[in-house]
Amino acid sequence: MKFREAARVVLLNARNEVFLLQSKDLDDPASRFWQPCGGGAELGESPRQTAARELAEEAGVECEPVELLGPLATRHAVLDFARKRHEQDEVFFGIRIDEELDLSDAVWTEMEKRVIVDARWWSREELLATEETVYPSRLPELMDLVAQGRTPAQPLEIG
Repeated sequence: MKFREAARVVLLNARNEVFLLQSKDLDDPASRFWQPCGGGAELGESPRQTAARELAEEAGVECEPVELLGPLATRHAVLDFARKRHEQDEVFFGIRIDEELDLSDAVWTEMEKRVIVDARWWSREELLATEETVYPSRLPELMDLVAQGRTPAQPLEIG
């Protein structure tokens, strides 16, 4: 099983909608899921640095690591992807932006170009009503923290 440290960013706009990417499994294209921007740490990166880099790469939003709210939560995930079992520890951060996204500023890796099939803003109500797969399941709770500009005393353990 392959293990990695990862970080994700709960990115909210002025309407308190969250930006999510929909990915597919290359070996099972029918298997699709939505999740916040994020990914694995590069050598020597802190979780906060990873989150800022991934936000710039996947959404085209540039920020200094210190501008990120959090850490909001942590999650241990085990997932099957591309016929392999993966295990990762994720740290979630948050940030609000007022401007519209321009995905032409995003710099997706070759793998991201193959697996990301959609990107859009979701309202809290849409998340609660959807039957699509969205990770993490407690995302609305994290959205609330970002909307309030609040970091918990201890990061929430969300799985």
